[in-house]
Amino acid sequence: MSIFSDSLKHYIEKNNIRVLPLARYCDIERSTVYKFITGKRLPHSLELVEKMAQFMRLSPLETEKLKNAWKIVSIGPDIYYSRKSVEDFICHFPCKPFSPLPVPSISVSDNVRQDCTVLSSQQYIDNYVHQIILAEANKKHGKIGLFLQPDYPFLFRLLSSLNPSGDLIIDHIICLQPKPFFNEQHQAYNIQYLTELFPVYINGLNYNTWYYYNDIQALFHNPGTLPCMILTSDAAIMCTADYQTGFYYTNPECVTTLWTLFKNNQDKCSILFKPVSMSPENHLMLFDSIDDSTIEAEKHITGIQPEACLTPFITKDILLDRFNHDLPQSDYMITSLAAIFAKNKTRISHDNFRIYFTERGALHFAETGLIEEFPDEFYHPFTISQRIYLLKKIQMCCEKDFYRILREPLRQLPENLHLCVRENDCELTYNTNNGKTVFLIICENQLFEIFNDYLSNMDESNYYTPQEAIAILQRIIDKLI
Repeated sequence: MSIFSDSLKHYIEKNNIRVLPLARYCDIERSTVYKFITGKRLPHSLELVEKMAQFMRLSPLETEKLKNAWKIVSIGPDIYYSRKSVEDFICHFPCKPFSPLPVPSISVSDNVRQDCTVLSSQQYIDNYVHQIILAEANKKHGKIGLFLQPDYPFLFRLLSSLNPSGDLIIDHIICLQPKPFFNEQHQAYNIQYLTELFPVYINGLNYNTWYYYNDIQALFHNPGTLPCMILTSDAAIMCTADYQTGFYYTNPECVTTLWTLFKNNQDKCSILFKPVSMSPENHLMLFDSIDDSTIEAEKHITGIQPEACLTPFITKDILLDRFNHDLPQSDYMITSLAAIFAKNKTRISHDNFRIYFTERGALHFAETGLIEEFPDEFYHPFTISQRIYLLKKIQMCCEKDFYRILREPLRQLPENLHLCVRENDCELTYNTNNGKTVFLIICENQLFEIFNDYLSNMDESNYYTPQEAIAILQRIIDKLI
């Protein structure tokens, strides 16, 4: 038996379905249906599953459950739930600033400056965390060290809305599973952690995440231990993994010793992300990151973003016309961008460039002439004629199935998400709360493999056919003519 055979048997019994008419309707043998029911065989296609659901008069929700059960058995639960985790991450990628959670109304007693204070509940821990984080953020040169998993909502909501008055550096060490591992809701732990971390990055803080591999369950869910640590320049909190019990330290020698332990561990870890600010002042590092010389034009690129990627179609003439020539070293930047754009054009000619985008994103470009993945200070909005030209180029790529327009559940793709998978790495481009655009490289290999697997195996039901995509773009073009 399997999850699919159990589901099929349930719907057959629930709706009093006779096997022979079902088999005839689906043009298969009666014995084949019985093999489906007993789990000895799996339907050869999703279309057959949909046909069976149609005969059984299943509701849209029941049909979706049956199809999902078929996918789980067809590709395996680990792959299925990894892909679902990526889909959830993409659909809920943060776009708007976060508001801090309410601060517990616990007054800090006079003994707060004792060398060690017992914290006997999460409410106490929340209160002390709030106090030391805000105090550090108000220093001219503050520093915070975090040794814990991204599973503490109060802390991460606080960091996601923090507005430091000085130079605040945050280093965070997390543990990742060396192989796919899922929680009770079938969410991949490593992807779930990204969901918690990115609001902090989008807040634009000087925030660096480091990682190491270990068994999360054994390390952080061992009763009687204090595996979590929150450090500032003059205070420290150590607590249990459920954030219910801990200790607050202010003794300088104790805090210094804990910082030494933290730095020793950090030296053994690897950096999880490499963010690069997409600003004219930072153009050398930016172009070097985007156009890695080891990535040849023959290597494949897959991207998912609200608007279609236009770079392969931006000619040198358009680039010269639209680029902001008032920027320092604009000639050098134009030459560099032209080379990058030409390489992407070559990729398309070699069928090594696939882009998933949304109708809403294409419409936004048609209305504004703006490309969200590039900061406005680099260029002027494209003219109407240039927009029509570029949209027609996208149409041609849709006809060849190089570009695909997303439908539900990805149709309302968050406007802040631009995800790209290249040959050996994965990149995200997003706007921070303070209006800066950041190009971020994901350095951990398992995350790259999970994102690459998802984009390389996009469910056909998630995007329109080439003919449908062409018609959608034509309607947008017609509005400009």
